[in-house]
Amino acid sequence: MQSEKVAVPASELTGLDSQVSSHFGHCPAFVVSTIEDGKIVDVETIENSSHRSCAEPVMLLADRGVKVLLATGMGGRPYMISQQVGISVMKAVGSTVREVIDNYLKGNGTLFGDESLCGGGKQH
Repeated sequence: MQSEKVAVPASELTGLDSQVSSHFGHCPAFVVSTIEDGKIVDVETIENSSHRSCAEPVMLLADRGVKVLLATGMGGRPYMISQQVGISVMKAVGSTVREVIDNYLKGNGTLFGDESLCGGGKQH
């Protein structure tokens, strides 16, 4: 049985029905879904508490076993740290966490490129 953990930055604490947050580092929460055989089998909503380092949200996800991050944008440093800890960052397609994960499972997504990176603090 193939299993992976996928995270999406969320602007609400309502799990799969949450709207996707456009700012990775300052999102209120991350929705972490466990995918097995192409289906969501578990969902965890994790609050993104205030932090001093842009590495902290990445490490929060890495510590939970996340291997794929689906986001609309993020800063260059968190992106590089994600790569270093083995988290693939892909462009989120959809407005809710459920839509984003469904699109990912259908193969609708691309790896992040420079056009998706920002200097931090702005909306995407």
